[in-house]
Amino acid sequence: MTIYRAPELRVGDIAQAIGTLRQLEQQIEAVRQDFMSEGKGPQLPSEVTQFHLKREMVSLERQIRTALISAFGEHSSQVDRFRGLGFVAATSRSLQDGLTILDGFIFDLEQKRLHLLESNGSSSLPGLDPTTDLYTERMLRRYLDHEVVWSQRQGDPFGLLLLRLSHWPLLKQRYGESIAKELVLSIACVLKTSLRGYDFPCRLNNGEFAAILRQTNGLGMNLVVRRMTANLGAATTRLLPGVVLGMEFASAVYPFDAESITGLFSYAADHWTLVTNASSPAVRESAPK
Repeated sequence: MTIYRAPELRVGDIAQAIGTLRQLEQQIEAVRQDFMSEGKGPQLPSEVTQFHLKREMVSLERQIRTALISAFGEHSSQVDRFRGLGFVAATSRSLQDGLTILDGFIFDLEQKRLHLLESNGSSSLPGLDPTTDLYTERMLRRYLDHEVVWSQRQGDPFGLLLLRLSHWPLLKQRYGESIAKELVLSIACVLKTSLRGYDFPCRLNNGEFAAILRQTNGLGMNLVVRRMTANLGAATTRLLPGVVLGMEFASAVYPFDAESITGLFSYAADHWTLVTNASSPAVRESAPK
């Protein structure tokens, strides 16, 4: 009996795989947007449109499969899941499912990268949190100053997103340090998976995080929170099956909600919203109160 072994990847290999999958995600999203806007503006004959769409989807499917084989191995469950997706059909459902599955794959790779950094004893760069590889609060404050100046000059809004695990001290007490650390890593992976490459994710302390979303309005913030909620629910349910975990979100958009950095934090602090992973059918037990 042959035992399948996943390829041994270095940190750089994983980072490259994540970058490749992110680029392919953007291409899928572009196709999905075109699909949703079908019927608007001048139209090519349907057979021409279908021909070009089919060719693009075949190319994307091949690139994604190659990236997954490089990252996880040809006989991995990830490759099998993607093969069974019916991705080339390019229906609205298959495109959305493709984006969701790629999010999960990027999460897995990001989690593997963080664990590998820890096991290798890699020292974090200045300005980065050593556990999560996210920016520190000091870097967040510095970047906020830069973003305010840019917004005033260019007229582009930006968003400040705050998030925290509910009842963090009690979670650590009930489930222990190792589970608490994995929860922190999961949130870091969700941030990196859900945000764009030019956004600015940060760990403030323990179970508290923040992010700057560039060129984003209130609607964009809501879409990001919905995406993060879905990704976080899946991640925490895998880590603590059957347990309801609460995550609180707060956001503010410059300059609409406040016109200073202090004002942004104050506005966000007055508008916390609690979401949970309770939508998962595996969840039964309540989190600490």
